[in-house]
Amino acid sequence: MMYYLTLAATDAGNKKEYEAKIWVKECEHYKKVIDFKLVGDNSAKIGGIINVLLPNNLEFQDLARFVVQKYNKNQEDFKKVVEFKLVGDDSAKPGGIINVPFPNSPEFQDLARFVVQDYNKKEEQVVAGMMYYITLVATDDAGKRLILEFVEVLNVKEQVVAGMMYYITLSTTDAGKKKIYEAKIWVKEWEDFEKVVEFKLVGDDSAKPGGIIIVPIPNSPEFQNLVRFAVQDYNKKENAHLEFVEVLNVKEQVDAGMMYYITLVATDVGYIKIYETKIWVKEWENFKEVQEFKQTVYATK
Repeated sequence: MMYYLTLAATDAGNKKEYEAKIWVKECEHYKKVIDFKLVGDNSAKIGGIINVLLPNNLEFQDLARFVVQKYNKNQEDFKKVVEFKLVGDDSAKPGGIINVPFPNSPEFQDLARFVVQDYNKKEEQVVAGMMYYITLVATDDAGKRLILEFVEVLNVKEQVVAGMMYYITLSTTDAGKKKIYEAKIWVKEWEDFEKVVEFKLVGDDSAKPGGIIIVPIPNSPEFQNLVRFAVQDYNKKENAHLEFVEVLNVKEQVDAGMMYYITLVATDVGYIKIYETKIWVKEWENFKEVQEFKQTVYATK
């Protein structure tokens, strides 16, 4: 098995990112570092390279530690580090937008609440520092002025702009209906400054005929049951043995009933795979039909 790992390490107190290519033959208890270098310098690889769904599990942590140990010891043996170079550090570059790995941390939850409060108060603030783009779901106040109630952060991106700009996606409810908003927030911590630059609705729960919308809480029991139905249908038609794991995302469309577009994780004889399915539902007729079921991503055990 050839593994491609991206890992974080510290060098004299500075956080840096490296990319490693490691060859493993478990049957021979063999591990070898083939490549260790800067992310971005690596040209596109051809021939069956796939993303690992759970990159931060113990197996890959151990492999990453092995690479760092080999680099530090600089030993010449069958486990040889061929290359080790910087791919990034924690001094962010102005203008570059990057994904935040833990978007639902307390820090970004507080930022999302700040955006909701700002929206509710309709206050004007001056921006200079970090800009945040946030998606959220909210509720109104008895049909009068819209009052947002924060639920959770869905996604965060950040960008250095004379401080930090955050792009955050979050969910709320509006009179019992789920809605998703995006906010753009500029923050300068050294000035204790935060400003909401943009705040807009990107999806809600009240589906319109023909329009495909994102469902904010895709892993609910309702969609888990729909996916199990689709997996059973696929196993029966293809004589397969898939086992449902979880729902990743759901989109819905009003179409003589409701059409659901669901991305899901399933295992096939112990191997993790990702599938997309299209399910047509007419609840008043107690009708469900799998229109499409196809594999999109393959991963190892």
